[in-house]
Amino acid sequence: MIGLAWQRGVSQEAPLKSIFSDERFRTVTETVVDGLIVIDAAGLIQYVNPGCERLFLYGPGELIGKNVSVLMPSPFAEEHDNYLARHRETRVKRIIGLGRELTGLKSDGSVFPMHLSVGEAQVGDVTSFIGIIYDLTEKKRAEETILHHQKLEAIGHLSGGIAHDFNNILNVIDGNLEMIAGYDLTPPARRAVARARDGVLRAARITNRLLAFARRQPLNRQTLDLNEAVSEMTDMLRRSLGETIEVALHLAPDLDLVVTDIDQFETAIFNLGVNAKDAMPKGGLITIETENVLVENIPQTSQEIPPGNYVRVSVSDTGTGMTPEVRERAIEPFFTTKEVGQGTGLGLSMVYGFLKQADGHAQIYSEPGRGTRVSLFFPRSEEADARLAKDEPTMAALGRGETILVVEDDPDVRLVTVSRLESLGYEVRVAVSGPTALDVVRSGAAIDLALIDIVMRGGMDGHELADEIEKIAPAIKIVLSSGYSPRMANRSFQSTRPFLAKPASRTKLANLVREVLDEGPASPS
Repeated sequence: MIGLAWQRGVSQEAPLKSIFSDERFRTVTETVVDGLIVIDAAGLIQYVNPGCERLFLYGPGELIGKNVSVLMPSPFAEEHDNYLARHRETRVKRIIGLGRELTGLKSDGSVFPMHLSVGEAQVGDVTSFIGIIYDLTEKKRAEETILHHQKLEAIGHLSGGIAHDFNNILNVIDGNLEMIAGYDLTPPARRAVARARDGVLRAARITNRLLAFARRQPLNRQTLDLNEAVSEMTDMLRRSLGETIEVALHLAPDLDLVVTDIDQFETAIFNLGVNAKDAMPKGGLITIETENVLVENIPQTSQEIPPGNYVRVSVSDTGTGMTPEVRERAIEPFFTTKEVGQGTGLGLSMVYGFLKQADGHAQIYSEPGRGTRVSLFFPRSEEADARLAKDEPTMAALGRGETILVVEDDPDVRLVTVSRLESLGYEVRVAVSGPTALDVVRSGAAIDLALIDIVMRGGMDGHELADEIEKIAPAIKIVLSSGYSPRMANRSFQSTRPFLAKPASRTKLANLVREVLDEGPASPS
């Protein structure tokens, strides 16, 4: 016990000795979670409670009689005695009587942040200093995590804005290439235009991935083919992971459909890919597999997965693997085995949380030196037999002389859109902002449909403009358009307004406008 260790240690004045050996004193201090330490005027340790010994990784009685500087890293350890001397001479309060954040040194040489509150006590002619030590490691980690997420949120807003503007530029490029392709070109020129348009499509896929990572929102459930989702993000994943990492796909044919959020799914796969890369510092292989599985008799290692039909997506690596202890804690928020600053420990916990939201489950298989496999289980869709139509129609539906109001603040995008609509047989009116569009509507102009950009200057966004148009002229049909996600057309996840994602092909524009004019508003795509 500490009291006995003290009695066998450095001799002190009787009053202090009686205090440290007092049963009531020891009962109180030895049950305190935080560290408690008492030193004399020379800086020698007279007493520490078990909480302090655990904090600094010392055994019972090991600290008694040592200079308190053993608990401080350099250069503070070398200056400690001078600190005490200056305090005794000047009585100026720096730590004593105030408390402050410092760095502690453990017996294994590691350091940690701590808060130290020091009081001065006079018992007879003996001066002692009593310190209360609070470990700030978890607090600092939480603060750093919050700061990190604030930075990520700022980066998300920035990347989302850049992607939106870039999609507008792509829309202009693709529109002009499309018009050039309509001329009588030589075969080499036609191939060059085709390659350029293919580049626009690839760039659009990249900006869509940027937008996926930038958003923060509840799950937007939709019926998905996860084979298609994995295939579409593989190129971006390979570029992100670097040349030393090989990515292989093994996708089961006739994979059942699932109902989940495509953006959250892609983020989960990306997180697993980054974790796998970190486990393979010298490079290696990441394998992504999909398959239909039937869970019937649940083994001991799969107790959290109820019986049923699932689509399993597994991400495996050839990395260092995990020990059983690490594997047990892998999905805990903030738990990480990476160096400080190399990760927040939120990757797997975010994946796990997403799966729980999606009514899914996760399993981790890993052994040291044999890599890791993380499997994601998604319940099979009840509409698994109803495959979604994925092919875009090749014929563009023509107009019948209807009038379209194009509301777009980007002049280049506006020009391309107007040219396309006029070539399809529509009459076109234009507005550069929400207020100017309302002026056109209030003028009584004959308008059949308004094609509205969501993000515009002028103090009114596309949703607000659409609301006002429906109040003033409910017969006007609405199509919303943006370089952002189609989800922007669905602010409350209940909107039924159709949506045109930019950049859009002439065919997609033509067919959506024709569909809305003929049949009325459709669900957002």
